[in-house]
Amino acid sequence: MFVNYENSIKKNDIKLIKKKLMSGSGGGGYQPPQRTKFDCYTSIIITTVSSVNIKVLEKRKIADILDVVLGKNESLLLEDGDGEILGAILHLNTPDIIDCIKNGSLYIAEILIINSPACRVQITRK
Repeated sequence: MFVNYENSIKKNDIKLIKKKLMSGSGGGGYQPPQRTKFDCYTSIIITTVSSVNIKVLEKRKIADILDVVLGKNESLLLEDGDGEILGAILHLNTPDIIDCIKNGSLYIAEILIINSPACRVQITRK
């Protein structure tokens, strides 16, 4: 007896089969790399600023240095020398930086790119 599998397999089944075939030679699927341990002294983060205050951003230029500070509800904020908040940092390592700050570490953020309303910064220990 001949079975025409082409007509009996649904589109979702084909997608699932392709996904399994493309997931690697072992067929075990994709496993994201494990997160590296954040080090309060040496780790550097490059990220895009969230919730950017456009008026504050307009006053900034590339290579400006901002302070990384704790805000309400333990948020991580970028503050300029006038006490104005540029925006927030939402990153995989945000909780780690918050813990480091609570333990006495100080951080700065250097503006790398401004493409208003977007802004990228590099966060390092002060």
